[in-house]
Amino acid sequence: MTFQSPLQRTAADPGPRYEPRDPRGFPTSPRPLGVLVAVLAVALAAGALGGRFLVAGDDAGPPAAPVAGGDSAAVVARLQNDLRRRPDEPRLLTRLGVAYLARARETADPTFYAKAAGVLGRATRLAPGDADTMVARGLLELGRHDFRAALAWGLRAAKANPDLPDALGVVFDAQVELGRYQAAVVTAQAMVDRKPTQGSLARVSYARELLGDPAGAVAAMVQAAAAGGGSPTDQAYVRTLIGNLHLGAGRLAPAEAAYRRALDGDRGYGLAEVGLARVAAARGDLAGAAGRLGPAAERLPLPATVALLGDVRAALGDPGAATTQYELVRVIERLNRANGVAVDLELARFEADHARDRGADPRRAVAMARRALAERPTIYASDTLGWALRQAGRPHQALPHARAAVRLGARDALLWYHLAAVEADLGRTAAARRHLAEALAINPYLTPRDRPAALTLAGRLHPPAPRTPVGHRRRMEQPCGLGRPSACASGMPGRRPGRTSGR
Repeated sequence: MTFQSPLQRTAADPGPRYEPRDPRGFPTSPRPLGVLVAVLAVALAAGALGGRFLVAGDDAGPPAAPVAGGDSAAVVARLQNDLRRRPDEPRLLTRLGVAYLARARETADPTFYAKAAGVLGRATRLAPGDADTMVARGLLELGRHDFRAALAWGLRAAKANPDLPDALGVVFDAQVELGRYQAAVVTAQAMVDRKPTQGSLARVSYARELLGDPAGAVAAMVQAAAAGGGSPTDQAYVRTLIGNLHLGAGRLAPAEAAYRRALDGDRGYGLAEVGLARVAAARGDLAGAAGRLGPAAERLPLPATVALLGDVRAALGDPGAATTQYELVRVIERLNRANGVAVDLELARFEADHARDRGADPRRAVAMARRALAERPTIYASDTLGWALRQAGRPHQALPHARAAVRLGARDALLWYHLAAVEADLGRTAAARRHLAEALAINPYLTPRDRPAALTLAGRLHPPAPRTPVGHRRRMEQPCGLGRPSACASGMPGRRPGRTSGR
């Protein structure tokens, strides 16, 4: 069965359902290392990709699911013990490197990247032709945001073992982060043609969303969830991703349902808690949002979670508490940078959002955003530079970048709102009105920081009310997102949600 290209998908045609058997006859049970790498590949991809599944633009990424075989801390200890007896076993070194990467994701501690680099470098010296080690090296570079190096490792792994799907996953993730979207679509197609797994379907989902097909993205993600496999954390993760897709489209009820399902399977799962906090903020329950975000940020201090807590505190009228959170974001990013993680885009995005705060330096955000765009010419880097320039009072320079950010037609409300704000600053009222209406039609809630300014702008421009057909809205608010039985059913035993592959 051939999966059509993401370029050919439409909201009305969610694509075929898949049987659990690989149509090319590949083994359905991967080797132990393959399981470990595949689980981490999805989580690292989600962390790297320009925001697809990340909460509030956190490219530092969500935590990985537990490494196959148990809790990653226990796996690390077991592998370290095994290596004392067999210190020159390349496969053990590679497994330990991947386990260190899982620890980095589970703890938000970037020092694990340096540990992973050490053991994976040693594994490469001992077995330079091992494709699994090459994939692990690619995952490391994705985590550190060196996407050119990640692409090189992914291509080497694919050449060494053309039947290794995780190699193409690394290639896809790097291509997206380098702005090579057409090549990424081809890679996603190749992945799903080889085997329609959670990871390949998740990447199809991301490609569809980037290309302006959010309903198709939900359909592919639901299929990815139905592909099954993995731990309860894996299942919670993919349900959270589905919730993020619904929330990005302003569908609060199905978003909340997806997050609660995630928590049913993995109580206390941090990203689902953050999702529920975002739903609460969208509904105006800022106190409830803060109540969820505080513990989530303490358990896993991801920059986006901390920044969102700051924005909620600011909206609640507590600027002192907000400032504390914003300073923590900068501390976290300095720690990331000190451990080899490139954070220019992530920090530029944060600084651009806060460039008009008291004591801020908009020029710093602009400089960082320029560097980030040079390294990662994506739509999100274009948006960040455009927004930084606008916040610095330079809308003429911002306009081409804001336009470039929507060039794929991605249905991301913030991209369209930023374009409308730049156009309004330039007196381009008709265009600003049209693009603001587009933003509010996609997601009228935006973020706690952006919504008040967007509503103020709407009061000035009087954009036309969103025109969404009633029947379409009713279908889209069903839990499966498409209102089509074929999109909800999977044809797989048990219909177990699983996990997948990032704003």
